[in-house]
Amino acid sequence: MAKISDFDELFSLIDVIKAKSEGCETLEAAGSAVVDVVFGQFQQSLVLTRMFATLPYEALPADYQQFVDKLSKDSGIADRITPQTPILSLIASRGIQRAWNDQRQSEGHLGIPLVSADFVSRIPMIARLLAEVGLELDWLHGDSSAPNSSGLEINTLSKLSGVFYVSDAATAVDHEGRKIISAQPFVQTHQVKSVFGLGGGFAISKTFLTLLFFCNERVDRAKARQFLPLISTVKAVTANAVAHKKFFS
Repeated sequence: MAKISDFDELFSLIDVIKAKSEGCETLEAAGSAVVDVVFGQFQQSLVLTRMFATLPYEALPADYQQFVDKLSKDSGIADRITPQTPILSLIASRGIQRAWNDQRQSEGHLGIPLVSADFVSRIPMIARLLAEVGLELDWLHGDSSAPNSSGLEINTLSKLSGVFYVSDAATAVDHEGRKIISAQPFVQTHQVKSVFGLGGGFAISKTFLTLLFFCNERVDRAKARQFLPLISTVKAVTANAVAHKKFFS
């Protein structure tokens, strides 16, 4: 076990991830292997680590669809959900609480419909995450000409990868003054300091992966960026499952 702030053996971690994920036939299984390794390696630093993937609504299991249906109805966007709507779906989760080791027990993030930049901007952490990793909603929807809605700045998706970073989870706010990590009871109870994420997409698919780290120590941006090569490994070990649309076990 190691602390993230002191870690400098990324290639050895990558080798372990490759070995543990070998033979995984689904995105969910490979994602679980990845977060198992990451959480096991950084138990001194991590409160929670999670992997998300953008998947079409029609590809989700029934419990995920039910979650999205309720969220969409409560948010007034139910009429905008189609079989092809990209859903930011929780694929794997590991943390210090037992319930966090089963992603299907998530109360608020099992599936977030990416119907528009306007809707996403209502969720500060997701808006910041997508903007910083460079994920364009137009790219997901297959419309490169559609303008972005107000309230969310999206970077050009050039390299299909990027880093999401929040220095201080307790105080960081967006341009509207809202806490980026809105679950402040979670932050305070578990003394979450910094949060960062790695994002990467597949050029031949609309699937985009994100690996999030909720840390109990202060991690600077430079250190977070040092982990960016890890997302290439995550893409490599999940590529076969994504190509064959084998998402859930």
